[in-house]
Amino acid sequence: MPSYTVVAFIILNVISMYFYPGSNLNDLNQVGYRFSHNFFSDLGMTVTYSNVNNMISCILFNFSLCLVGFTFGMLFFSNRNLFPNFYYTSIFATIFGIVGAISFVGVAFTPSNLFIDSNGDPWLHVFFAHWIFRSISIISVLYSIMIFKTKNFDNKFAYGFIVFGLMVFAYVFYSEFYLEDPRTSPEFLVNHVLSQKMVVIWLVLSIYFYSIGLGKYLVNYNLNQND
Repeated sequence: MPSYTVVAFIILNVISMYFYPGSNLNDLNQVGYRFSHNFFSDLGMTVTYSNVNNMISCILFNFSLCLVGFTFGMLFFSNRNLFPNFYYTSIFATIFGIVGAISFVGVAFTPSNLFIDSNGDPWLHVFFAHWIFRSISIISVLYSIMIFKTKNFDNKFAYGFIVFGLMVFAYVFYSEFYLEDPRTSPEFLVNHVLSQKMVVIWLVLSIYFYSIGLGKYLVNYNLNQND
């Protein structure tokens, strides 16, 4: 299922980008979606920065997030007993997996042009977005430990989680301590957009590769059980 979800996520996002009317945080006259100047969350807004109706992209993008959230939640919940020698670690990983799944859906239902606080920030959208990264980062550590210590589970799949965890750390450090607010410093917009996209793309790929490794492990596990 995760492999089909990843494909669906990519297709829905590409279509959303095609139908996005235009404009970005600093340029109301921009035509269409620019990969280097528009955040993923721009696709989920009900209207663009230039106040143009964006419902087609909004529905497609937010549906893709709900699909990812549902699939990830089912993936982590169904595998809660997969590592019997690491009961408590597995339980914590499952909890944060479900938190991450809920956060994906939360981002979908809180478009970044709604629920704006006094500072002009989409506080609820940001809350859920941050918890996606936080929960998956914690999961990456927990699952890496369990994979490394589990026989017949190829360690290379743990490295994907490790790389993702390092990327998130680098992204947070880079965006929080080096990059300035793109609203007041437009020259930093491209850096913010591209760094965010790199992390999101690797997040999706990490879960995809984990599902592949999980499938191989389950085949070996079932064979050993039947011997």
